[in-house]
Amino acid sequence: MKKALLTASALLFATVASAAPSQTPEPKAPVAVKADPLAGLTMDQQMELCEHLETLKTQSKPLTPKMQQQLKACQAMSMDAPSDTAPDATQDR
Repeated sequence: MKKALLTASALLFATVASAAPSQTPEPKAPVAVKADPLAGLTMDQQMELCEHLETLKTQSKPLTPKMQQQLKACQAMSMDAPSDTAPDATQDR
């Protein structure tokens, strides 16, 4: 009798354990890679757009969120060095 009770309870716990929801975390949504706001434009078009956005910014015109992203992309690709700093070798002369 004890063996039957032990076997029945073992089967009961085994089925309950297999039916229990797993504790694995839910898969997160993949992180979206930011698309280049200047994608699809030629270099000349990018330069023209950047100049236009800089003009709008200096005129204190409101920029849409897309225009702000484009302006940030323009500033990131800008190769202009700050005018007030010079390389150490130049300052030593």
